[in-house]
Amino acid sequence: MEGDGSQATSGSPNDSQHDPGLRDYFSKFGEIRECMVMRDPTTKRSRGFGFVTFADAASVDKVLAQPHHELDSKTIDPKVAFPRRAQPKMVTRTKKIFVGGLSANTVVEDVKQYFEQFGKVEDAMLMFDKTTNRHRGKSNICMLASRVFDERVES
Repeated sequence: MEGDGSQATSGSPNDSQHDPGLRDYFSKFGEIRECMVMRDPTTKRSRGFGFVTFADAASVDKVLAQPHHELDSKTIDPKVAFPRRAQPKMVTRTKKIFVGGLSANTVVEDVKQYFEQFGKVEDAMLMFDKTTNRHRGKSNICMLASRVFDERVES
């Protein structure tokens, strides 16, 4: 039931907590499909967290509804677990990019011409210093949506 909210993660299982202890504790909240304590591959010691996969997502709600959890005389902090591949990249899509380090002789047409290779340039401007009326070597470019542009920005 990957990605359907039926998995909880338990923070702070200690070294004495093996799968049966964790399983026994969380089984009071519902049927358990899988239960594991994450261990260091070299030392085989607990890494301080584990995963419990319930047969029903409602069991996770029951776990989260309880304000305090204690296992082997230690407070644990269960949370909902999400598969890594199911989490979206925490990147905000934007059409606007900032470019710095432009030479003093760069003009806005040079910037537009360069970025046209990545897609249609909607707007480009150079930032000017108000006192000297010279550009500061910085530019904002606004692009229309483009697969090539998105790939370049991500790399």
